[in-house]
Amino acid sequence: MLWDDGVEVFDAYEKVNFNLRALLFCTINDFPAYENLSGYSVKGHCACPICEENTSYHQLKYGRKTCYIGHRKFLKHNHPYRRLKKAFNGCQKDRTAPLPLTGDEVYNQVSHVEVTYGKTVKHSGVKNI
Repeated sequence: MLWDDGVEVFDAYEKVNFNLRALLFCTINDFPAYENLSGYSVKGHCACPICEENTSYHQLKYGRKTCYIGHRKFLKHNHPYRRLKKAFNGCQKDRTAPLPLTGDEVYNQVSHVEVTYGKTVKHSGVKNI
């Protein structure tokens, strides 16, 4: 609908309505770029955008870094890497990947998000005396 017909929207700057047409384009990115493009946090214990609260992680004792483990569950059940213990973290993976979210579930997750349009003013932190 956004590509073929468009949607009538209001331009607050020009104070006129216009027909907005849009195209959703897929991109493949590393995690830092994913965070910049989508606003999704790729740090912390729930950084996996698929697993979210069920992200498998391990906090390193001395480095205080977070390692994300357990993603072999996305491999096919009979994949040879699932049986490897020594090459990974000492355990065999038999868990299954989570089911993809439905459209309603995704909507419920983002329905509360508030968007502020326009540029924000950054303060330099320097105080005038």
